[in-house]
Amino acid sequence: MEPKTNYTIVGLVVMILAGALIAAGLWLSVGFEQKKYNTYIVYIREAVSGLSEQSPVKYNGVKVGYVKQIKLSHEDPRRVEMLLNIEEDTPITVSTAATLISQGITGNTYVGLSADSSDLTPLKALPGQAYPVIPAKPSIFNQLDRVLKEVSENVNKVSIKLSKVFSDENIQNFHKSLANVKTFTHTIAVNSKHIDQSLKNADVLIKNFKEASAQFPEIATELKAGLAQFTKMASSLTVAGSKVSTTMQSGKTAFDKLSQQASPLIQRLDFVANNLEKISEQIRQNPAVVIRGSTPPPPGPGEK
Repeated sequence: MEPKTNYTIVGLVVMILAGALIAAGLWLSVGFEQKKYNTYIVYIREAVSGLSEQSPVKYNGVKVGYVKQIKLSHEDPRRVEMLLNIEEDTPITVSTAATLISQGITGNTYVGLSADSSDLTPLKALPGQAYPVIPAKPSIFNQLDRVLKEVSENVNKVSIKLSKVFSDENIQNFHKSLANVKTFTHTIAVNSKHIDQSLKNADVLIKNFKEASAQFPEIATELKAGLAQFTKMASSLTVAGSKVSTTMQSGKTAFDKLSQQASPLIQRLDFVANNLEKISEQIRQNPAVVIRGSTPPPPGPGEK
């Protein structure tokens, strides 16, 4: 009976120890306090190297959950879908955004959450979405990579433009320009006396112009007076022209009356002239008309 009792005690002790080990493992891993999580989804357009499932999710540096799942988007292969399990009392609002954050040089990466405002409106799933979508912001390394690419492209463009600027043809033109500048400076040095004289003449010209400009107000006054006299003269000519026009109109009226009165006289003179022409014709044909008259004499005896 004793051996059987010893085996039973040993078995009970082993089971108690095994249960204690299992309870300790559970306590160290998840603890005895069960937390409730809400699931959110994040779409991110960058590499998630260093991030894995069960990676922590931190809100302003405080751990609030973990990464539940990572996979490529079936709708857009450039996108990565991440399911996050976040404690239900975490203030995930409409201003919350997610970004990837690397921990120093170890390469470990976690998902960092932050809010852009103090608005406490909770983030909810839209119609057709299985979970609420937390917008993603590019990580620092992504921003640096983008900036470095832009800088590299700009440097490449600048180098291309510099190579065009410093081409052999431009270098030759630059040498020619330097030679022309040298020639120009030599010409100035040789003709410095003439340049000095020209500058002196320019000073004299400016002085004379200044003196002449001082007389401009007087000249302008005289010119203004002359214009006034010219205006007055033009007005007088206008009045005289009106009077001449009136006189010419009166003369025209008198001439018309004279023409009307002279017209019968002219007709009579024309009639007299016609009669004189007939008489002259008769005299040429028969001069005896002057003595006998225009009436033929009576026929004599034997004349019919």
